[in-house]
Amino acid sequence: MPKDAEFDLDRYLRASGRVDLSSVDWPAVSVHRLDGAEARCLAYMMDIESHTVIFLRDLLATRAAFQPDVTAFLSCWVYEELWHGEAFSRFLGEAGFTLAPDREAVAGDSPYPTKAGRNAWIRRTLAGSSAVSHLATMAGSALAGDDFVAVHMTWGALNELSTLTGYHALIERTKHPMLVQLLRAIIKDERRHFAFYRAQARLRLARSARARRLTRWTMQHLWAPVGTGVRPQEETDFVVATLFGHGGGARRVEELDATIRELPGLEGTSLASDARRAALRRMTPSRAASLAGDEQLARAGLFRSSHDHPPSEEQAPAGFATTASAA
Repeated sequence: MPKDAEFDLDRYLRASGRVDLSSVDWPAVSVHRLDGAEARCLAYMMDIESHTVIFLRDLLATRAAFQPDVTAFLSCWVYEELWHGEAFSRFLGEAGFTLAPDREAVAGDSPYPTKAGRNAWIRRTLAGSSAVSHLATMAGSALAGDDFVAVHMTWGALNELSTLTGYHALIERTKHPMLVQLLRAIIKDERRHFAFYRAQARLRLARSARARRLTRWTMQHLWAPVGTGVRPQEETDFVVATLFGHGGGARRVEELDATIRELPGLEGTSLASDARRAALRRMTPSRAASLAGDEQLARAGLFRSSHDHPPSEEQAPAGFATTASAA
């Protein structure tokens, strides 16, 4: 494979590591109130970042496993994403929130990994659909050969750019200065992740007409916003509506689409804009308003730590317990 001039993989591998959170004023996190909508967005982001190892499992079931540059990147990528999830976990804990099923209280001196019960719960709930997805990925890779790697690199590029765009949107929305510090630190990693996926997608799409056709069809028919299926559809729609449903949301999403349209074979697509419109159709204004307040946090599996008696797994909030049916 020709050396990619867009992304210096050697430099990335040597610099890779745990996200640097030295800029975050942790003692001040609890001084500023984190509103319920932002807490729900952070919980969603935490769950998705912590679920990255499952995405890696699917990637390594494809021809990507035979590409040393891809697997070298993925080895560092999954480690960095783990610490992004831990950073969000700690922030929610310092801000006074706990999460189902065990309402673990997370602070700076908490043992890692945190939210082990929650992550295990999500993965058990998704076990059936996750196995089907894994087998489908393996079958698709076997049929498409090396061109299937182009699909995954394009999928990854759109997911990473969506994540980046969402973090920037949350920075614009929040009035919590420590949250801004946290997101800016994580964004530095996410920019590099997106750069790798985009560079790989561009190279692989440019050299194969078959890869372009396969990737375009897959993205238009199978792609959904990052986290769809891992969390209930209601939670995905809530995050989309909160971050992109008003103000400059439509403009941000269109800029995202414009970047993806620069990839060979994806000219004229509007993947993120189409997903945004679909989410907003499901999340009507009255429904969005009813789900935005603190009184709805428990439905999303999120609690202010002053509340009493954590629920057992059997008493999980209805909105969180529907994860399997949403997958």
